[in-house]
Amino acid sequence: MYQYKSNSFFCFIFVLCNLCFYTFKTNAVELKKDSILLKYDLGQQGGWIPYQQSAQRGRLGIFQEITILIQEETDIEFEAVHFPPKRAEKALLDGLVDFDFVCLEWLKEGASGGFVYSNPIFNVSEYVVTLTKNASLVPERKAIYGKPVGTVAGYFYVDDNQFTRVDFLNEEVLLLGLKHERFTSIIIEKETAKYWSKLLDIDISYPAVHTHGSIIIRLRDDKRELLPIINQAIETIKVSGQLASLLKNQGVDAVIP
Repeated sequence: MYQYKSNSFFCFIFVLCNLCFYTFKTNAVELKKDSILLKYDLGQQGGWIPYQQSAQRGRLGIFQEITILIQEETDIEFEAVHFPPKRAEKALLDGLVDFDFVCLEWLKEGASGGFVYSNPIFNVSEYVVTLTKNASLVPERKAIYGKPVGTVAGYFYVDDNQFTRVDFLNEEVLLLGLKHERFTSIIIEKETAKYWSKLLDIDISYPAVHTHGSIIIRLRDDKRELLPIINQAIETIKVSGQLASLLKNQGVDAVIP
C-alpha cells in the first residue's frame, strides 16, 4: 500500500513538471512570435564603409553591430535589408523599412514630419576632399559653389543646390573619379575617405568641413512608441562603454556625445 502511494506521488510530480515545462515552452514561443521586428537598410555591397559595411574582412559594419547591442538591451529584433542609395529613402517613406541611420545636418529639411528621432549615437564629419596638390583651391566650403563636385547617387547633401552634382555609384568609384581628376573636389565622410584613399593609393587632403553632426536613428512615426526603449538602450551602451569599444575595434575615432 505504501509503495503504491509512493509511486503515485512520483507519477504526479513527473506529470506536473512536464506540464510546467510545456507551459513555459509555449509561453516562450508565443513571446517570440509577438516580438517586435524593425527593418532597416544597409545599402549595397561596398557601400559606406565602415558604417554599413565593415573595413575589416569577416566583420559586420558599425550600424549592424549597434543594432545587435540595442537588441541585447530590448525586446526589439532587427533585420537588415539592402537597397541601392537611390531607393533607400523611398523604401523608408513607403514603410518597406522602419528606420535608417542618418545625420540631420545632411538634410535640407532637418527634422521633418513623419519621423521621430533618437538620441545622438556618435559624431561624424563630412569633408570637402581634394587631391593634396589641389587643397589650396578649396579654402572653405563655399569654394565649391557653382562648380562640379563628386557625389554619391542617392546621398543627401544639404547644399547641393549650390553646386553641380557629379553622381557615382559608390565611394570607391567616387575616389577613382577624383584620382583621375574628373573634378577638383568631392564630398565624403572622413572615415570612408581614409579607407578608400589608402586602399586605392590616392594622396588626398581635407581642406574644408562640409557638415558635422551626430548619427541618429530616424524612425517612422508609426513606430514612435518604441523610441523611448531605443533611447534607453542607446544611453545604456554609451554608459557601459560598449559603444566606445565597438567604435575603437572598428578603427573609428569618433566622439560620443
